[in-house]
Amino acid sequence: MAYTGGEVWGIRILAIVAVIFMVGILVVIIMETIKQYKKMWNEISQMFLIGSLSEIAVLGDVIRGYLPVNLILLFGFVNMGIVLLRAYRASLTCN
Repeated sequence: MAYTGGEVWGIRILAIVAVIFMVGILVVIIMETIKQYKKMWNEISQMFLIGSLSEIAVLGDVIRGYLPVNLILLFGFVNMGIVLLRAYRASLTCN
């Protein structure tokens, strides 16, 4: 099925608008997540961040022997898990 020139430009414009809309929503979600993360950032989070980084630095070869993953990725997963657990705990105490 062939489209005429006007239809093609219409579809392109709609696609660009849809992509811009999705990117905008994604930016808003990321900004809200950053705001929530800043509220939960305290000394305990900083100590856990430094502790997990030092454990990965010391035990990196052992961890890589059992889990064939990138250690930076593991560091990110561990710290995001802690943030999500804290957010869940905070949501329970607010109710």
